[in-house]
Amino acid sequence: MGDAGPPPLIDPARDALFLDFDGTLVELAARPDAIDVPDLLIDRLHRLAERLDNRLAIVSGRDIATLDSFGVGKLALAGSHGAQWRLADGSQGTTTAPAGLDDARAQFRQFAASHEGVIFEDKPLGTALHYRLAPEQQDACQSLAACLSHQWGFHIQHGHAMVELRQGGIDKGTAIRQLLEKSPFAGSRPIFAGDDVTDEAGFDAVEWAGGHGVLVGASRPSAARYRLPSVHQVNEWLSATLNR
Repeated sequence: MGDAGPPPLIDPARDALFLDFDGTLVELAARPDAIDVPDLLIDRLHRLAERLDNRLAIVSGRDIATLDSFGVGKLALAGSHGAQWRLADGSQGTTTAPAGLDDARAQFRQFAASHEGVIFEDKPLGTALHYRLAPEQQDACQSLAACLSHQWGFHIQHGHAMVELRQGGIDKGTAIRQLLEKSPFAGSRPIFAGDDVTDEAGFDAVEWAGGHGVLVGASRPSAARYRLPSVHQVNEWLSATLNR
């Protein structure tokens, strides 16, 4: 799946909408802190959440504090690949940091400092190396991550020119399933849009719950039933719901 054409319009009466952030709502950037978050997008998301009676959630690898800084703090959020969640009413939950995280952070930070172009990203419940600016360091970054995973039992999460270590057993799919058990998401038909391999668990989750996934970007093997080729077309699809 993943190349069956564009998705149908969102039905405000029955659908719940789950959205990845980077690469789905905003364009990817060379550095995680260099993305452009237009005010128009934030306004669109809040108006769409109102139209859906708050059945809209951002489901991201970024932590909730960072998502808050983009202006989406009034929306339901699942951060750190599902290790954190907060509903629009303020209720929230989080998992504990995995053992060995401080050691992994220190080694990732040291590696980035000694390899030009590699970027260290610190997260409350994980740690990551980005090698978009130094693609020749991909094997070295992944080798270090594999070594630390073997030592501490971390889950290795690969993404767009990055590798992340985090706690196992938690992903965007478990986050969506958890939110679907809570009001106002319970009983709705879930739709999840995402662009990365990290989003595949979310696509599986919404299919399992009677909804569908929307792959964003180039065609590739995916559990998503539909596809939108770009961030721009995702935002056009969202706008169409507001105009229907």
